[in-house]
Amino acid sequence: MRTRTRSRFLVVPLAAAALSACSADVITRAPSVAAGVAASVAATGDVTASRRASGQTITITDADVARQPENTPPTRNWVLYTRALGTGVFRVGPGTPPLGIGSLELSTPTSADKVTLFNYDEIGTRLSAVSSMSYATYRTSGSLQQVAALNMEIDYNGPAAPGGFSTLVFEPVYNPAQGAVVSGQWQTWDAYNGGQAIWWSTRPIPGVCAFTCYVTWNQIVAANPNATILGGFGINQGSGNPGLVTAVDALHFDTPSRSVTWNFEPYRTPASKDDCKNGGWRTVKRADGTSFRNQGECVSSVDHREDSDHGDQSGHHDQSDHGDHADDGHSRDH
Repeated sequence: MRTRTRSRFLVVPLAAAALSACSADVITRAPSVAAGVAASVAATGDVTASRRASGQTITITDADVARQPENTPPTRNWVLYTRALGTGVFRVGPGTPPLGIGSLELSTPTSADKVTLFNYDEIGTRLSAVSSMSYATYRTSGSLQQVAALNMEIDYNGPAAPGGFSTLVFEPVYNPAQGAVVSGQWQTWDAYNGGQAIWWSTRPIPGVCAFTCYVTWNQIVAANPNATILGGFGINQGSGNPGLVTAVDALHFDTPSRSVTWNFEPYRTPASKDDCKNGGWRTVKRADGTSFRNQGECVSSVDHREDSDHGDQSGHHDQSDHGDHADDGHSRDH
């Protein structure tokens, strides 16, 4: 376990630092690999228009994610990287997640394990444009202030200059004003906090030493005005955290031109009647995980939910939405 010393920017108790020193164990992707991330993802054609849309809550399931060993170039715009026995499972719960019915659960049974979920849609975004970042965690088991961290791979001197790779890390333990990490409940962490959220860097960059300088987001941006996102942005549960189980949900990222919240789910449920149409009923499920037999059942489930949400028990629905029951009523695609 790495022990951190006091920062000249922010005094952090040594005991707290030691307790979570390994919780971030960040991706240490070689700069040459990081520089090729954008090309690698673009070559797959995986960044779709819907995922680049702004102002949306986007559901991410296991079907959207490539599973790869750590430190390999991404093959999709979502990659779950693992080391040793580290695992990531899209599941129902735990408890009542902030969005939908499920979450992504990360587990590191031993000190050698590690698991990271990275998204590559934000490559090229200037750090100075970021106006909000947050995520929610639910710790099922773990010690002291251990919990999954937020990571961002950056080019601190911008694309016009050579070099500049580092990974920025947000950990709740270094943001004590947001409360202590506890087990058995959902907690939301503000990784921007009006620019006052505390981050650290895995490499020395202007204004920030490596590992032991805990500074605000605004300080990082001020010292690195040309910095951009170079690679992945997402959740990391690093080595040195034996027995840590953390569920994550509601990962949020915001700039003046783009706002998105990612909702991690074990499967998709229909958000509207449109999700049921044109064969869409085959790709979604009820909240309890059971499949629909046809479009009509899918639409009816949305109607029932909307009636419950609005207290409307009239039951007057547009029958045209229910499609042809006979066509798909006995489909084997359950």
